[in-house]
Amino acid sequence: MEIKKNSNSSSGAGSLQNGAVPQKRKNRDISPSRIILFSFAGAILVGAFLLSLPISAAKLPLAPEDALFTATSAVCVTGLIVVDTERDLSFFGQLVVMILIQLGGLGIMTFSTFFVLMLRRSYMSHSNVILLRDTLSSEAPDLRKLLFAVFKVTIMFELWGMLLLYLSWKDVIPGERIWWDCLFHSVSAFCNAGFSTFSENLSRYRQIHAGCLVIMALIMLGGFGFSVLDSLLYRKAYLKLGIRTLPLQTKVVLATSGILILTGALFFWAVDGGHSLVKDDFFSGGFHALFQSVTSRTAGFNTVDFAAASHLGLVLIMGLMFIGGSPGSTAGGIKTTTAAIVFATIRSHLKSPGKPDVEIFRRRVPPETVSRAFIILVLSLLAVLIVAVSLFITERSRINAWPAGQEPVLRIFFETISAFGTVGLSTGITPFLSRIGKLIITLTMFVGRLGPLTIVLALVEMKQPTKYRYPEEKMMVG
Repeated sequence: MEIKKNSNSSSGAGSLQNGAVPQKRKNRDISPSRIILFSFAGAILVGAFLLSLPISAAKLPLAPEDALFTATSAVCVTGLIVVDTERDLSFFGQLVVMILIQLGGLGIMTFSTFFVLMLRRSYMSHSNVILLRDTLSSEAPDLRKLLFAVFKVTIMFELWGMLLLYLSWKDVIPGERIWWDCLFHSVSAFCNAGFSTFSENLSRYRQIHAGCLVIMALIMLGGFGFSVLDSLLYRKAYLKLGIRTLPLQTKVVLATSGILILTGALFFWAVDGGHSLVKDDFFSGGFHALFQSVTSRTAGFNTVDFAAASHLGLVLIMGLMFIGGSPGSTAGGIKTTTAAIVFATIRSHLKSPGKPDVEIFRRRVPPETVSRAFIILVLSLLAVLIVAVSLFITERSRINAWPAGQEPVLRIFFETISAFGTVGLSTGITPFLSRIGKLIITLTMFVGRLGPLTIVLALVEMKQPTKYRYPEEKMMVG
């Protein structure tokens, strides 16, 4: 015992060093933002490599920049394409795209943690636990139950979607490929990707309203976010626990989504009745206006030709694309909650200039959440402006080769916001972009999926908050 005791006491310096090792490792830990960035970048590179293989092509192998563009569009669940998914990709290539969509839709972090738990490895760093909960916008204490619930809900909705699409399309799609087409579109719709195995996207079967309704339902369910779906699907369980009111996030997501979808549909129906909806009768035009209002919030499926859309219609769709879906969902954009907080802040300051609190549904929003919302808004606007100006410069000499459509300025902004919001809608200029233009859009999809704030946090070394404050001095604004 004495020898053991002496050895311990003699290693006092060593104990200090050992105690310093965890602190040193802690300082070297990769930040959660960088984990997300590297995970998505790694998945994109692997996907680009697989898509560049001859086995992925139906005819000629994809050019490196086209393989990278397609992989980024799939992982970032955007849906912009420079190759025809139906004609240029083999079954293997389409399978790679679908897997990348599923990975990107749920988040690479979600999959990696799920398989760690499946292998019964209980260790997971605290930062990664926080990152995963932030990814899914959930405060659930049991990580295992949360992940299995996410996968159960995803598989359930995607399988039901595949079955309902089969019942809708069975009389018009050839029998040898119908199940694959239904599965692909179900996954693509729930993950808000917008990829289609049809060259004309859903325009080919736009007259089959039942199939369009299934796609719309999957888009909305995937765009709500898993915390919202959890509070709705397991409502009875929460009532038994005495939780009678819906969480604030669920209320905001449902209210904002409903307002955006309905107002977007009515306005698009009104302004584009003589343009992209000119061939539809009254009720069919209203139905497809509703479909486009739903899919414009980051899904990217289309049943109308946006090259024929009115200028005002494109501006309306750009607004929907920029806002996007909800936190913790498969959707992109600045998110419905961000838009709601910004609107509530403006309303609060206009109604009560001296009142510091921002209130939504009789709940106060924390000041740090309000600041984060405005940071996301400003960074997103700057990103869109920088990308659009860059495309003006790189594509200036190619504008004459574009197919007929709207003003070039409007089309470039539409393409930029579509990529940033991970939507995938286009006026038809994507395949005509230069190599540099494609790379710019590729980077825009990547930034849009991760979010500009996440990119900044990943690239900039964050400093500890200072413990002092400078004197206050007023300034005039406005």
